[in-house]
Amino acid sequence: MKAKQLIGSLIAASLIISSVYAVNTDVDETQLGLRKVDIYTEDTAVPNGTNYHTEAPGTSKRFDRAYTNAPPMIPHDISDLGEIDKNNNACIGCHMPDVAKSMGATPIPKSHLTNMRPAVSVDNDDNLKAESDDKIIKKDLHGQLWQGRYNCTACHAPQTTGALNVANTFKPSYTDKKGQKHKNKSYLLDELDIGVQVGNGL
Repeated sequence: MKAKQLIGSLIAASLIISSVYAVNTDVDETQLGLRKVDIYTEDTAVPNGTNYHTEAPGTSKRFDRAYTNAPPMIPHDISDLGEIDKNNNACIGCHMPDVAKSMGATPIPKSHLTNMRPAVSVDNDDNLKAESDDKIIKKDLHGQLWQGRYNCTACHAPQTTGALNVANTFKPSYTDKKGQKHKNKSYLLDELDIGVQVGNGL
């Protein structure tokens, strides 16, 4: 009797599982993704395109930072500013601290005017070795842009006004009152070594 009940239960469970995982053949494959096109070819996959803000520098509204010390987004058009390299950077013409205020621009923070790389030495096998592995170096460059930060668009990006297939519901979040107060300013240099201090038990 118990064996019959067990077999009956197994059959019932099998039927329930089969019904849950049954394939619905009424759904067309072109309706499975966000693009709503043939999933076996890219020929009909046309992106929505990117429509960056076209406001001229100095006329656009700044975006709030996404989180404490987040790199600010670029709110203006950068299409005519040319390529950025270490010898040619149109961004610093407006954003260096000594001219930013008169240009109505966000000034480059002190962290970008500070060398963060530790001093290195070369061992007998020509390998570079940092002289200090557990200390963050902060060498003030006295108003000069640190070349480790010359490529602005590595962290700062313009914003597109194009439609999103999936809405972005992210809201800026700040972990402390200082972050909320300075949501459009950076105080990264003041707190740069917090992780190092915690890792070293300081």
